[in-house]
Amino acid sequence: MRKAPLSLSSVLVLALAVGCGGEQNSPANSGWSQDLGDPTGQPLRRTETLSELDQPPAPLTGTTTTPPTEKRVRHDVMIAKDAPHAATCSCLAVVVGAPGDPRLTWQAQVPKLGGDVAVVAVSAKGVPCPGMAEDAPQRPSIAAVEQEGADVVLTIEELSPGRPQASGAVVPRPGPGGAVYVKPKGPKVPYGRPAAGAGARCKVQ
Repeated sequence: MRKAPLSLSSVLVLALAVGCGGEQNSPANSGWSQDLGDPTGQPLRRTETLSELDQPPAPLTGTTTTPPTEKRVRHDVMIAKDAPHAATCSCLAVVVGAPGDPRLTWQAQVPKLGGDVAVVAVSAKGVPCPGMAEDAPQRPSIAAVEQEGADVVLTIEELSPGRPQASGAVVPRPGPGGAVYVKPKGPKVPYGRPAAGAGARCKVQ
């Protein structure tokens, strides 16, 4: 059986169909470039290069700080026996220093503290106290530590016998322009007033 020859119109339709299919698959008309660019035309997001990934991390900076649990009144630090016990304030010798200050003595190992604190110790031994008999029991104890602006203020009380005496404290360092002060707890306590002159508190350092 002989096949009928294709008409001229059929040949033209077939040629147009093949031509359209080729254009649809071409990179130019698909929206994608051959270099794998973004079809939206936006620049690619910047990523790290190998040289940047090879750079060492930036070092951490900061100062050593003392845990809050160490900033407290303490019973295990006092003024050393060989240290001067001159009156810093009324009826009281006061030392302010670093944990390893030779004027201080610890009952156990010196704790590891940061540079953001100071150690304060108080004593009435060998310190003259006008109005009190020489054989009268003198038990000054740190009752509280407060921050008033840039200042650090320690309140001193007369401790009754049988109670553990708080002879020292780890306190925050005063702020710019501030200082360490002591003051008596109540008008009947002889400790912590200025050694000379009037005032509610005595500047130590």
